[in-house]
Amino acid sequence: MITMYAWPSTADGPDALPMVHFTTDQQSAGEVTPEGMPVWLFDTAIRDGGWARFTDFDGWSAPAAQWQALYRREDDLLAVSGPGSCEGWYQGNLGADADWVAAAAAQQSVVLLAAPVQHPSLYGYAVEAGAAFALLVPLLVV
Repeated sequence: MITMYAWPSTADGPDALPMVHFTTDQQSAGEVTPEGMPVWLFDTAIRDGGWARFTDFDGWSAPAAQWQALYRREDDLLAVSGPGSCEGWYQGNLGADADWVAAAAAQQSVVLLAAPVQHPSLYGYAVEAGAAFALLVPLLVV
């Protein structure tokens, strides 16, 4: 069983966007490329789900088709689902602070971030390597 972790963050500025970084401890399922490089565990899901490289702002700045997210304030639950192998992408507690919740309620959307790293602090390295992905998803805050 793969455990996915989610960390909330908020972009700075007057129109701050709520973001959620997704990662897992396990990065590969044992599959390798012909060159012997491990294949990222979520490689197929990223392609199926319509994710764009983080550096392709035009590719992820419009709401993603067939994706939806719900954040429930009363118990800090985030549920995210997308098409194909991304159905049921994540459901769990987020640990969101008041700034994140305020941004989420104001924007009614969330930027999902994923990369083959084990912690969000390493996301910048994945961006530099061209291995970071993003998606803008409509978000219902209740």
